[in-house]
Amino acid sequence: MKDERDEAKDSMSRVGAAFLIGGAIGAIAALFLAPKSGKDAREDLRRAYERSRSKWTETEGEVADRIARLAEDLRSKAEELLTSGKTLVEERRKDLEEAIAIAKQALDEERALLRRIRERANAAEDGAQGQDTTHSRSSV
Repeated sequence: MKDERDEAKDSMSRVGAAFLIGGAIGAIAALFLAPKSGKDAREDLRRAYERSRSKWTETEGEVADRIARLAEDLRSKAEELLTSGKTLVEERRKDLEEAIAIAKQALDEERALLRRIRERANAAEDGAQGQDTTHSRSSV
């Protein structure tokens, strides 16, 4: 999909080419159709060539200026995108670090809970074994 800049560039190229072709056709037609002497016809042709060349140089300068502006705009946009991309990456990195810290904290809390459950289970088991030993001795 072409944007406005591409279309403007294409349009300028077409205008320049049409201008040159039109100038050449006009000069040739002038040579053959003008009721002038060879010297006058050559002089007219030289002037037409100079005007065409001058106009082409002017058009070429305008196109070069537009290309330079477009290149600068492109460079500027690329820098903006790069900067915003770096900012986005940095923000996501911070978000990820926060998520990891929260996950580590939750994991530590779960480990502590599991450790307390095991300690209680071991204490209950030790208590039950102690009662079994007491019951065994009293019945003997």
